[in-house]
Amino acid sequence: MNYEINTEDDYRDALKRFLEICVAPKDELEVKEMYLLMELMGRYEQENCSSN
Repeated sequence: MNYEINTEDDYRDALKRFLEICVAPKDELEVKEMYLLMELMGRYEQENCSSN
């Protein structure tokens, strides 16, 4: 898993993985990955999806 979100494709890949984990996190590592993806996606959205 790439832990950088620089492009729309990166964002879509992260969102897809996030949704996979949300269905049923299997262990602590996946829960940590889920929170990391939330943080990265939030940053990407703030930088690239503003309503200005």
